[in-house]
Amino acid sequence: MTFWSILRQRCWGLVLVVAGVCVITFIISHLIPGDPARLLAGDRASDAIVENIRQQLGLDQPLYVQFYRYVSDLFHGDLGTSIRTGRPVLEELRIFFPATLELAFGALLLALLIGIPLGILSAVWRNRWLDPPTHVTGFYLLDALLEGNGEVFFNALQHLILPALTLAFVHLGIVARQIRSAMLEQLSEDYIRTARASGLPGWYIVLCYALPNALIPSITVLGLALGDLLYGAVLTETVFAWPGMGAWVVTSIQALDFPAVMGFAVVVSFAYVLVNLVVDLLYLWIDPRIGRGGGE
Repeated sequence: MTFWSILRQRCWGLVLVVAGVCVITFIISHLIPGDPARLLAGDRASDAIVENIRQQLGLDQPLYVQFYRYVSDLFHGDLGTSIRTGRPVLEELRIFFPATLELAFGALLLALLIGIPLGILSAVWRNRWLDPPTHVTGFYLLDALLEGNGEVFFNALQHLILPALTLAFVHLGIVARQIRSAMLEQLSEDYIRTARASGLPGWYIVLCYALPNALIPSITVLGLALGDLLYGAVLTETVFAWPGMGAWVVTSIQALDFPAVMGFAVVVSFAYVLVNLVVDLLYLWIDPRIGRGGGE
């Protein structure tokens, strides 16, 4: 498949995924028992006040009307207004999403820094003990550096390490086993035997010959891992009080804040598909033989 055919397919896939997420999250959100207008008004509010809030929020309209308005606003880049805070959902996501992305990248970096060496060593020393069993930007570290505030940088880094390490362990084994499998395949190739026969050092052959080729099939796994980390960060952020989307969306769910929950699902799903698009294009760029093998 060519670059443009992959791009067209993935763009259509992105549209379908976002559309499906919109439908599913809308249905699930409105099947949850409870009345957001009652929660917003308070237990002591009169029925007239609650009904007035329902009319203001459009909750008195039939579901198909509410869905039509939501989709119509979505096409104009409007994710709606949070019932709980009264602020645009897109504005709140701009505030919280960078911190979640920062945590996901931190976790992926730790998984790579630990998983890739483990995968290499377990492939080179297979069947031994090491072989594993079968608001400038919203990024706290970057903002601290831009301000030149070392104290804030190290404070943010200190609070990032533990949740990032917790998230990293989820995909650490996956990364290590993928690298190990790919390394074992590369180490048995003829060009590796030729390099060894030429007298090149073993470490040079492993790092400069086998590893670059082993990383190519691992790119897909790494891309999927990053998408998973965006969703998985919700629980981790809540537990470790990291100021990303986690606590925000959990509070929104508890308050039956439908626009906020749906906005979160749409943005993260969009990011997930976008990451997979970038991975496919990167894969094609690194190994053009994949495109030629598609039969143009």
